[in-house]
Amino acid sequence: MENKKLYNKALKLLSRKSYSEAELREKISGEVEEEDIEEVIEECKKQHYLDDRALAEYLVDRNLKRTKGFWYIISALEKRKIKEEVIEDIKNNFNFEAEYKKAEEFVRKNRRKKDISSILFSLKSKGFSYPVINRIARKYLRVGE
Repeated sequence: MENKKLYNKALKLLSRKSYSEAELREKISGEVEEEDIEEVIEECKKQHYLDDRALAEYLVDRNLKRTKGFWYIISALEKRKIKEEVIEDIKNNFNFEAEYKKAEEFVRKNRRKKDISSILFSLKSKGFSYPVINRIARKYLRVGE
């Protein structure tokens, strides 16, 4: 490792927060050589301090727990500059059944306070996918509301 100072800066940043590769590259770049940045990035990846896939999976889990839907999650991954191939993989393997369960939970929790149309609007604003919202609507509108 040629540039210990840059590597230490990267480690200090990563000790406080998880960064995507692109975010870390932005944070440590400045008046340093591109090859030094690349060497630091590669070393962080080799040491498992930097992993876009692990960060993406963490963000998916965290956002589902916070009752956020598919589109919100994809947007969050894009904002964090996760690699495009990782985002595509998340899209292709997304657990829509888990998203549906979170939507169901949200409906049950808010059923007494709000009518179903307002709940559906809330689900849409939380980034839930159209098929999940549609499934919720069919289930609860058929019950009689």
